[in-house]
Amino acid sequence: MIRKANALDISAITYMLSVMHKETELYVPTINSHKLVNKVNDIIHSGIVLVATEQNQLLGSIGGTIATDWWSDEQYLSDLWFYVYKDHRKSNIAKNMIVDFIKIGKEANMKIRLGHIFSGDLDRKDKFYGRLGLVKAGSTYVEV
Repeated sequence: MIRKANALDISAITYMLSVMHKETELYVPTINSHKLVNKVNDIIHSGIVLVATEQNQLLGSIGGTIATDWWSDEQYLSDLWFYVYKDHRKSNIAKNMIVDFIKIGKEANMKIRLGHIFSGDLDRKDKFYGRLGLVKAGSTYVEV
């Protein structure tokens, strides 16, 4: 089941994000737990957070925020995180969450911007997003 997150999901999402953080293949700074919990709480209340659950167990989540480009007032919906636990990646959970996320953007008359930066298997993820009708726009480069 995919649904909008609420305050009762905060601890499960922050734990999930710490697992996601540990799986990164590039260097990422240490998590500041206070900032993490505050951001998850903020995005649940002011952005868009979807969770995939089964029997009250969190299987994955996408958290999004509304933003604008620095040169425009046109809003878009962008992800802050998108993660599905490894045991559930062969299911349709990831696809269904993205489809629902895109639907929310369309209903709000906003375009979607999604990214994947710190994890591996980038070609597979590019193909995944492409199958969902999204187009790759640029790259991100980091110092390691």
